[in-house]
Amino acid sequence: MEARLRSLRRPGRTGRLRLNMLSLFAPKLPIDADELEWQLATFKWLGSEFGAAGEAPLVLPTAQYFPPSPRKGAGRVEDLFTAVKAAAGLADWPCELRAGAGERPAHVGAGLLLRHEGASPPCGTFTLDDGDGGQKVVVTYNPSLADDTGALIATFAHELGHYLMSTAQTAPPGGWELHELHTDLTAVYLGFGIFLANSARSFGQFQSAGEMGWSSRTQGYLSEGALVTATAIFQRLAARDPMEAAPWLKDYLRSDLKKAARALDRLHPDIAASVAAVDLTEFAGD
Repeated sequence: MEARLRSLRRPGRTGRLRLNMLSLFAPKLPIDADELEWQLATFKWLGSEFGAAGEAPLVLPTAQYFPPSPRKGAGRVEDLFTAVKAAAGLADWPCELRAGAGERPAHVGAGLLLRHEGASPPCGTFTLDDGDGGQKVVVTYNPSLADDTGALIATFAHELGHYLMSTAQTAPPGGWELHELHTDLTAVYLGFGIFLANSARSFGQFQSAGEMGWSSRTQGYLSEGALVTATAIFQRLAARDPMEAAPWLKDYLRSDLKKAARALDRLHPDIAASVAAVDLTEFAGD
């Protein structure tokens, strides 16, 4: 990721950010200068394609956005997907939801299991097909996530980000080669930064049917630090306090959010002007 973003910088380009010039005691971003520039460029691109970034609300894990479902199993997942579409402002966009492949835990000893998730099968997929009946959009989800509401919401937000990006008229900063990274930022742009940050990495224990084990999962494409930084940018673009997200984040991510918010205030006191000043031609893909 970092190497690819650095490669977008043109020879002789000085850049606007000079983190090495900051005081040793100044607040530091959780990401480097190149990734921040790329995020600002992507927010500008998203705004030019789909409307000003920050117009959407910050989606919270509350009943306001996700009312309890009276259904169980697949029905509950469908209701959750409907709620995510509504919160994303895409309620009327036609889309079929399907269960995809699930995870298979590995035995590492008698009665002991290890689940390492996040590589294959994926948490979700998005496909856009042109068939005899016209264009058809299908989103799948990993049924192993059915009991992890936050991870499911993050998955659905990411896949709906793909859906939104499929309507773009221009290529995103750095080109379509980076589309998965852009899609994570698109999900933040839609208001789901809390869910993507909380679900980016997880580790825990489980026990069932006389067996016990440990489960680890990485989800999405941007780091936790990148996602909390993007959430802070999103909030600032909406003229809202980034720390409104803090009560809903994992404890250790609150610290990263605070650092990101303070560093952005120092580096870009007028974040909207900084985004508007980005020259997207400097981020053209190869």
